[in-house]
Amino acid sequence: MSDPRTILVLRFSSIGDIVHTTSVIGTLKKYLPKSKIDFMTLSKFAPLLEGHPFINKIHAVDIDGGYRQLRQTGFEMEMMDYDLAIDLQSTTRSQIIRRGFISTKHVHIKKPRWNRFKLFAFHKNDFSKKFTVRTWLHEPIIELLPENFNIEPSKLLVSQAEKNGVLELLANAGLHGKYFVVTPGAAWAQKRWKAEQYAQVIDQCATLYNTQAVLIGGNGDDICTMIKNHADSKVIDYHGKTNLRESLAIVSQAEFVLGSDTGFLHAGEALDIPVVTLLGPTGRETGAGVFLDDSQVVEKQDLWCRPCSQNGSFPCYRKEQFCMNGIEADQVLTAIYSLGIS
Repeated sequence: MSDPRTILVLRFSSIGDIVHTTSVIGTLKKYLPKSKIDFMTLSKFAPLLEGHPFINKIHAVDIDGGYRQLRQTGFEMEMMDYDLAIDLQSTTRSQIIRRGFISTKHVHIKKPRWNRFKLFAFHKNDFSKKFTVRTWLHEPIIELLPENFNIEPSKLLVSQAEKNGVLELLANAGLHGKYFVVTPGAAWAQKRWKAEQYAQVIDQCATLYNTQAVLIGGNGDDICTMIKNHADSKVIDYHGKTNLRESLAIVSQAEFVLGSDTGFLHAGEALDIPVVTLLGPTGRETGAGVFLDDSQVVEKQDLWCRPCSQNGSFPCYRKEQFCMNGIEADQVLTAIYSLGIS
């Protein structure tokens, strides 16, 4: 394949997966520096990529757009004369859009469904030891890259004005120095750690490192309220009070980010902030894990049942969910100590 001049990358959801996709964009830009790269995602996630230095234009798609609207979007992209479209989602939505491509060359990600099924159903792991979500996302573009290419890190950008704005918000809420971010919510209950455990860690960090916890999350993340009520130290609870850009700006100035395998943990790493991730029902083969050298994974070791599903949506079939309930506050505090927080 000759080097494409214009590239359209498609990835519609979710936060963590879109963050990982920026690694592909970085790799493309490194080896195809003259190419112009556009990105298509859902409108609610488009702000995540604002200001990205390697993205020329963001196409926002309405989450409620039906078949006709998606087909029309595909025809519109065809009219923009892209040399290459890279579908890194390969869902019904993106497939409908791809049907509008006539002369536009397009490639798409292939999901490892069979390997996942064997892993979840029979606990047989046929994934390569080198497999990560980033290596997988790069598979459709391998022929564009040199033989021994290097995968670029994920990258997000937050402006200084955005940073200053949230610092003012946090100061008004009672912030009096350095802080760390806790993002305890998750789409599935199986990925959530106990509120009282989070509170214990927060209180110890206040004592040991003189640092406050800032909680972020969506409107429905009631666990944030529970954590605040359990904690003895001052906690700034901003869940449901910030938009996507404000949340990123809060993360971008934190000492570290603490939480389970969710989008803002990956966003933290894309902003060069170390994370401590609590690994429960998901695993490296499902996209979990960390990439920064300083980041830490806390997990209960030697669990034959993990991973049990791609995103933690499958209810635990054991009498007790050992993967999350087995994580102790002391383990998390040890991981935080390893970050070198002074």
